[in-house]
Amino acid sequence: MTLINKINSVNLYLLTISTFLFITCNKEITYLDAQGHRGARGLYPENTIEGFRRTIELGISTLELDLVMTKDHIPIVYHDFYINQNICLDENGNTIDDNKNILLYDYNLNEIKQYDCGSLNPDIKRFPEPPRINIPSEKIPALYEVFDLISEYPHKNIWLNIEIKFNPENQLTAPINIFVNEVIKVIKSYNSIDNVNIQSFDWEILETVKSIDSRIMTAGLLDYSTVQSINDFTPSPWLNDIYFDNNTGTSLSILNRAKNYIDIFSPNWKLVMPNHPKYLGNTVSEIQNNGFIVIPWTINRTDIMENLIEEKVDGIITDYPDSLLMVMKRMDVRIKNN
Repeated sequence: MTLINKINSVNLYLLTISTFLFITCNKEITYLDAQGHRGARGLYPENTIEGFRRTIELGISTLELDLVMTKDHIPIVYHDFYINQNICLDENGNTIDDNKNILLYDYNLNEIKQYDCGSLNPDIKRFPEPPRINIPSEKIPALYEVFDLISEYPHKNIWLNIEIKFNPENQLTAPINIFVNEVIKVIKSYNSIDNVNIQSFDWEILETVKSIDSRIMTAGLLDYSTVQSINDFTPSPWLNDIYFDNNTGTSLSILNRAKNYIDIFSPNWKLVMPNHPKYLGNTVSEIQNNGFIVIPWTINRTDIMENLIEEKVDGIITDYPDSLLMVMKRMDVRIKNN
């Protein structure tokens, strides 16, 4: 090889390396908040300490969980206002009678701790075994027990997405001010203001959170049923007196009116997919450009996960975080560092 050829070869090599480095260094890195819904409801008993532990060890960034209140005003991790006989057994390990309505707000924490909420699969067709497993003898945890759990993983920096369950049409738990104050007391007792957000379908909850401590991130949950106004003169009871007009109403038309107390928009995923009949008129990017983080729920199909990642959502809530992590790896998406 002549000297000129050698020089040309070296130049070509350097050009190739430079081009590769330029592309690599300038490649847009995508990050996603991978949230386990009620822990990982499709894999383990929902809203239980052992279920949360195993979900953390999968490698998620955020645990999503639900709160109601006990009679002694302790926030507990449970989705329903009443004990669900498809999820829990009684203190003797027996099935709970369908006609027995056990309102959690009527009982104190010690009484509620008698139930076994890890031995049953609430819907085996929806959550087939495998991959789901039961974990017998799991109890309903208090919120403080979840903070104790994540303190065992200081290097993972796990975020909590805490849903306050409240029905504005039928009060079945503590009044809003008591409920929100007790939740915030627990959060502050663990110095975790910077590691949580509070979400709710009832947007009055979120305004109350901000009035108590504006530093706490809030997420406005939305479904097609909670956005609809009752009639031309009466707004949805869930949207804190914000009226949604069926003709011109969009996601942003209501979000911008709640901008002072909502940081994150957390809709049913169908509401932000332009090709879906329930689409509410604003894309993910339009909502983000107006200052909101977008984290839809609850996505269990991998093709929909892929579509939402392509739409550049900030996070995804799923019953199957193992599947989400697999999709993220395939699409070269990195886990969000909280």
